[in-house]
Amino acid sequence: MIKILLADDHQIVTDGLRSILEKVEGIEVAGEARNGVEVLAQLEQTPVDVVVLDIEMPEMDGIEATRRIKEQFPGVKVLILSMYKKEDFVRKVLEEGADGYVVKEKSKEALVSAINTVNDGKRYLPPDLIDFFIPVARRRKKERVHLTEKERVVLQLLSEGLTAKQIGQQLDNEESTIHAHTRNLRRKFEVTNVVQLVTKAVKEGYLEL
Repeated sequence: MIKILLADDHQIVTDGLRSILEKVEGIEVAGEARNGVEVLAQLEQTPVDVVVLDIEMPEMDGIEATRRIKEQFPGVKVLILSMYKKEDFVRKVLEEGADGYVVKEKSKEALVSAINTVNDGKRYLPPDLIDFFIPVARRRKKERVHLTEKERVVLQLLSEGLTAKQIGQQLDNEESTIHAHTRNLRRKFEVTNVVQLVTKAVKEGYLEL
């Protein structure tokens, strides 16, 4: 069962999406939110697999929400559902880590396909947006990884051979918090373990050993 969180500031939109998705076998709508702040608050309480997210929302828009979701809940997939097909909107959300992009005018089948695709760990873009994605993907590979100050500290301590427990004690954080930072670091550097993480960070100039 794929658990979904719907986020749009228009009640009529979320009502329509819920009505569509509740009829689809294998998909469960686990919650709704009106802005990015509510999305993050709900993710703290309700684990979901995919957030279906609008771009234009009050308090925290979809672009910022995507960045925050990927930092705080890296296992959650983000599917943007927007009325815009402009390249700059697509580029921004993909650069922040969105897993897929669907235009609101597309069919129910396209939305369901997109949800299943991103849930399987693949990117989803409609055919008419593929041309936008390719140059964005190339640009992303050339950009430096953005790290928070805490991630930089954790990365440095990992390079010194400290365990998550030892780092947590040194920084006065829970061990689970250090594990979360480490997962985020692995995701950002696109590696699967700490050895690869440290090696790549040194190679790309984030660390000096």
